[in-house]
Amino acid sequence: MTHLLDSQTIQSRLQACTSKEATFKELVALSKQLERLTDDDKSEEHKVKGCESAVWLIEEHIDGLCHFKADSDAKLMRGVLVAVLSLVQGKSKTDIQTMDLVQELTQFNLGSYLTSSRTNGVLGILKKLSSQDQ
Repeated sequence: MTHLLDSQTIQSRLQACTSKEATFKELVALSKQLERLTDDDKSEEHKVKGCESAVWLIEEHIDGLCHFKADSDAKLMRGVLVAVLSLVQGKSKTDIQTMDLVQELTQFNLGSYLTSSRTNGVLGILKKLSSQDQ
C-alpha cells in the first residue's frame, strides 16, 4: 500500500511553482513517492485506458476503505498519480464516487501544464477511480 503526502501538502508544493519547468521538476520529485508495481501487477486488467503513457491502477479494499497502487512508465504521470491518489486514498468507494474529482484536481493547478492527450489520460484515471467495477 502506498503512503502519500496529503493533498494540502502537494497543493502547496505545486502552487509554489512559478513556471512549467518548476512544475515538471516538482512532479518528478513527487513521482519518487510512488512505489513501483511488479511486472505481474502491470497487466492489461490494471491498465488505464486512454492514457498516452502506460498507466496501471490497482484498487484494494481494507476495512471498507479504498487503497490504491499505481504506476506509469512516465515520471511526469507518476507525479500526477501522486496528486490524484492523495485525493482518494483511504476513502470509501461511496465517498470517491460522490466527489467531483475533476474539480478537486484543479487545486493542483495542473490544467495549464498538461497537454490535451495527458488531460485525456488523467480523465481516464479519474473515471477508473470512481467506477463501480473495481
